[in-house]
Amino acid sequence: MCESSVYLLRGGEKVLVMKEAGRLQVSEGGVVCVSAMGERVEVPGAEIADANLIRHEIVLRPRGE
Repeated sequence: MCESSVYLLRGGEKVLVMKEAGRLQVSEGGVVCVSAMGERVEVPGAEIADANLIRHEIVLRPRGE
């Protein structure tokens, strides 16, 4: 499978947002993580900090940090 775990940096630690995201939608309002089953998790005010596709890991951070 090609899904990735999505984390949000909070206080220097990675907090799991979604275990198996198949799609990320980035907008000016933040990031929406979507699973293969259609589950959606919105992360307002976030941006992508790192996308390690080999490790299937995407890290988000609050904008401006």
